[in-house]
Amino acid sequence: MKLLTLASIFVSCTLMAAMGANMPVFNDFDTDGNGVLTQTEYKNAHQARMQKQEKAGKMMRNAGNAPAFKDIDTNNDGSVTPAEFRNHQKTRIQNRMNQNPNMGQGTGMGQGPGKK
Repeated sequence: MKLLTLASIFVSCTLMAAMGANMPVFNDFDTDGNGVLTQTEYKNAHQARMQKQEKAGKMMRNAGNAPAFKDIDTNNDGSVTPAEFRNHQKTRIQNRMNQNPNMGQGTGMGQGPGKK
């Protein structure tokens, strides 16, 4: 039973990490390195990130779904802390998992089409 629980935790963490693999981290936005994000830093870093992905030829089908600064700044003080940023990212990953509950449930051996 303990082994099954540990395996479940490992799989959940792995799935969450994979879903967040394309998500930026706080330091990608904190361009001045002072530990908080301003709205200008956020906007500029987001634009730079989109330009970099476009130049690399990456698909940008969800570019319009980027969160607004005010959605991340949960205490409305005009700046985003690492904790606010982390909490927002965690919520986005959880929402993605809830939207696609079968994510990570591959076909595996013997589970492909036509198998019982």
